[in-house]
Amino acid sequence: MGKLQQQLEEMHIQIAETATREEALVKALGDALARLDEQLLADVQTIASDHESRRTAILGELQGLAAGIGMFQIPRAAVTARADVEPEAVDYMPSAGDWREATSKIRDDAEVMAIQSPVTRTPFPHEQRRVAPIPLSLIERRRRASGG
Repeated sequence: MGKLQQQLEEMHIQIAETATREEALVKALGDALARLDEQLLADVQTIASDHESRRTAILGELQGLAAGIGMFQIPRAAVTARADVEPEAVDYMPSAGDWREATSKIRDDAEVMAIQSPVTRTPFPHEQRRVAPIPLSLIERRRRASGG
């Protein structure tokens, strides 16, 4: 029985040594994973900041383009050179254009032209009333189809 007791003690010692080694390996693995997590977090933060800087640069360029859209306008001297335009009508010169105000100005101009111009114009083809042809009878269609 002494031999069995000795073998059990040796097994306990081997199990304790194995547990100590495995505990050290698990601790080393945990440390390595923590370092990798920190590195991954740093990489994600770098990518996010690079993306944000690119996004800011693109937004700045888009704002520059939007600001530059209204830069190439007709000079005021060319507009005021017309004698038939009243000076207060030339005061409005939008830089970036408000389509709502522009359409209301078009309507206003059309109303002024209609009041000032008593001469009626000839209607455009799409404005002309079309008279529908009188439908042909079946006898008339057959006669025309036969050539007689």
